[in-house]
Amino acid sequence: DYERYASTLASLHVVAFACFMLRNAAILAQGA
Repeated sequence: DYERYASTLASLHVVAFACFMLRNAAILAQGA
C-alpha cells in the first residue's frame, strides 16, 4: 500500500516542518 506510506510520510514531514518553524520563531523572539 504505497499510498498510505506516502500520506504517512507527508504528515510526518508537515509535523517536522512545523516544529522547525516553531523553534526558529522562539529563537527569533529571544533575540528580539
